[in-house]
Amino acid sequence: MFELHQIEQFLAVVECGTVSKAAEKLNITQPALSRSLQNLEYELKTPLFVRSKNKLVLTETGRFAAHQSRKLLAQASLLVNEVKDFYRTHAKLVIASCAPCETLFQIRDRVQEAFPGVACETLVEDESVIAKKLSEGVFPMALFSGQQKNRAFIQIPIKTEKLFAMIPETHPLAEKKAGLYFKDINGEPVIPFPLKGYWNDLLLKKLPDSQLLYQSNVASFDKVVHASNLISFESNLLPIDLEHHIRIPLLDSEAEITYHLAVLKSNGEQFRNVIAQVKNLTE
Repeated sequence: MFELHQIEQFLAVVECGTVSKAAEKLNITQPALSRSLQNLEYELKTPLFVRSKNKLVLTETGRFAAHQSRKLLAQASLLVNEVKDFYRTHAKLVIASCAPCETLFQIRDRVQEAFPGVACETLVEDESVIAKKLSEGVFPMALFSGQQKNRAFIQIPIKTEKLFAMIPETHPLAEKKAGLYFKDINGEPVIPFPLKGYWNDLLLKKLPDSQLLYQSNVASFDKVVHASNLISFESNLLPIDLEHHIRIPLLDSEAEITYHLAVLKSNGEQFRNVIAQVKNLTE
């Protein structure tokens, strides 16, 4: 069966009058275009042109084929537009992230502006899971804690997040105002963040001997950290402003990440406007 590009090439020859002019317009070689026409005639089982030395003249069937070809291309264009419109109004876009952060919600808002009527949700997940599902096209875009080693992704560094320990001012560690390592805190009871993600995974890894007093939701976390005299954490992007606590930077390299937005290169054109807007979020 013939393909749409053969129909487009056939009409280019009809409009240009010669194979050479049509080949130049289509940016292909004359022999390639001639073979395409011959293959189309073979598939249709009829000659479309009367060929002379320097000229092509449409047969009566060729004129009918040109008329029908224009209708076919118009219908193909309509199909593409209708599928795009259906996608915009029926699809659900899930933006995944390695951690909950304001940047994630800013990206979600920009996607919703670019695709009105499309449901847009956010999801915090393990980075290995995110990378796999992004590669498979399950997620249209995602936030990682750093650049991924995947050439199939368009990657944009956005914002850097730095973790701080909130140490009660009466605690011996409060004297180390210049900075702390996780090993200094390990063994102390601490209040981790209320939501899963990169930072809580890091605390679990770096504080194996600490009692991690998880809270079930953000409201409970807020109440507990403001009422207790325990060590907790905040970042430059997630401040909690605790009274009677000293904000001390964590010196481990893992305590600072630069969020990277990743989009499949094959989806780059679809999300071109969103990517351009997201670049404005960089520091």
